[in-house]
Amino acid sequence: MGLLSRFIKNFTGRLIYAVSQGSVTRRDIEVERQEQCAAIIDCNATHIARGKVLHVRVDGSGRIAKIERTSEYTKLFERPNPMMTRRDFMYVMAYQLQVANISVAWIKWEGNHPKEVWPICFLKAEICETIDGGFAISFTEFGGARQTVRLEDCIVLRDKYDGVGYMGMDNGALKDALNMATNLDEGFLKATAVSNKVHGLFRQKNAMLATKSAEEAQKDFSARMSSAASGDGVIALDATEDYTPLNVNTWTATAAQMIQIYQRIYTYWRTPQEVVNNTASEQVMQNYYDSKVEPIWEGMSEAFTQALFTHNEQNYGSRMIVMGGAAAGASMQTKLNIINAVKETGLLMVNEQRELLGYGPTEDGDVRLVSLNYIKSTDMSNYQVGKDEEEEQDETNEPKEGSEESEKEGDSDGTEGNGEEGQGDA
Repeated sequence: MGLLSRFIKNFTGRLIYAVSQGSVTRRDIEVERQEQCAAIIDCNATHIARGKVLHVRVDGSGRIAKIERTSEYTKLFERPNPMMTRRDFMYVMAYQLQVANISVAWIKWEGNHPKEVWPICFLKAEICETIDGGFAISFTEFGGARQTVRLEDCIVLRDKYDGVGYMGMDNGALKDALNMATNLDEGFLKATAVSNKVHGLFRQKNAMLATKSAEEAQKDFSARMSSAASGDGVIALDATEDYTPLNVNTWTATAAQMIQIYQRIYTYWRTPQEVVNNTASEQVMQNYYDSKVEPIWEGMSEAFTQALFTHNEQNYGSRMIVMGGAAAGASMQTKLNIINAVKETGLLMVNEQRELLGYGPTEDGDVRLVSLNYIKSTDMSNYQVGKDEEEEQDETNEPKEGSEESEKEGDSDGTEGNGEEGQGDA
């Protein structure tokens, strides 16, 4: 029984009856065992795992209005389950997405509140239709245990999805490159073994020497070579013997081919070799995050939102987002340039600036520092002539009660009134 089955005794609280089967996918073991692919998959999963999962509220325009850092949904991913941290969970989801092109996590609910979320690690998974018209996912774990969970209780990520069925496509497009890389690796290993064992050619000049005698002479020569290696390094030969040393170069014959094959593997995963080797420039890292990491974060944000919130909750602005650190992949000089460019406008709080530089927050750092040289565009005229808001309002308001203008208006009104009354009496 697998780890997930041991920790979760009952997935749904009710039996799931599958009436038909749909898409099937299998974990591609060959891909994750190949050395170059394993390095690329680990690199991508490591960068994707840096993403932070947050519960936010959006306004009517779709812009983030508030970040709910203390909500139960944000806390859920800080400690997804008793066995994992946030990074563990994100790494597993990203890893599964690459080796199977589908990644699934099961949500444990207590009423309307999510309590745990478990990534499902499987050898084989298939989508089934249930007897009540819904859908479920049935998977086989590494230990052989088979479990079935309702799809509505799952977070599902897909990659290389062509719209046929429910699962993502397999990694079949990589098979040819993997086969060639495997054959070249095996050939290189065999050539290396030969070059390390075969050091030269030993020739007997006596043409009439029997095969058995030649083998005995070879063994005798090998013994003399071993003795020379442990001694003074000099080998004695008689007039009937000849030795030619061999220098076998195993790399030059296949170097260009192996580089081309490995480049095809990097292209398939859309991951630059410099990123895997940790030698990427700032621009390469930025391109990598824009084209590889952030699209997966966007897919995670949508999948987490759909799985955790009802349509009504989404209509009221609840969303889950996955975002990385500030200016991920940027150099220290670029980060300093960003701070210098925005420091007078208050775009970043003090703690956000410290986070950008890799420092921890300070107690009074959640404030914005702005320059007094900047004002609202609507206040420019008043600022130039030295008027404040009270003076401007006094000019536009009606005369205040008790003022001379107010009394004059009152007398005028009263006179007119008295005249009308007098005319009426007449």
